[in-house]
Amino acid sequence: MDNNIKEIIRKSYNKNANLRSSIIPDWKRNEINKFLSQINDDKLKLLDLGAGSGTFAEYFTKKGLDVYCIDISKSMINICLAKDLKGEVMDFYNLDFEPEQFDLIWSMNTLLHVPKKDIHIVLDEVQRVLKKNGIFYLGLYGGVSTEGIYEEDIYEPKRFFAFYLRDELLDIVKSHFKVVKCDETILDGDRNFLSMILTSKEK
Repeated sequence: MDNNIKEIIRKSYNKNANLRSSIIPDWKRNEINKFLSQINDDKLKLLDLGAGSGTFAEYFTKKGLDVYCIDISKSMINICLAKDLKGEVMDFYNLDFEPEQFDLIWSMNTLLHVPKKDIHIVLDEVQRVLKKNGIFYLGLYGGVSTEGIYEEDIYEPKRFFAFYLRDELLDIVKSHFKVVKCDETILDGDRNFLSMILTSKEK
């Protein structure tokens, strides 16, 4: 694990928390609906992995889900708590939960801050706290295979990003989860978005 990268991410989001938008664009709503279409019971426990300012957590809470937010940034968690959401500062490399605590886990554009050499550590933790037959939504900007500090980042300190090709990411997640659905969406500009509906394997 690269503690320097973690510290950069923590400082960057603490410093720039006010820049985070609470607006959910249409393409992200489509991703939410894709995820919710897999759920038959709205009284389920959901972990928002890297919850940021709690925009998605608010949406899921209004849908009746029991949502818990975690983020490495104290500023972000303070925003979540101010919205009456439940949560705490936590590093997703070390999830402080007992095994099989959550029916659902949501992660949109958070694991892209994890170096590729460490992604299995985080996925192991997600797998550990997800219930049998639980559902994990993983969404990441991708379409290219690169990683490093993004020099054009408007945030300071500039953040680390890891981007994957579709098949590259699939090969990684298949060692941890069953793949229910995998999509690649072409967005405006030079980015694609990779999204996967995953479920827990037998433990």
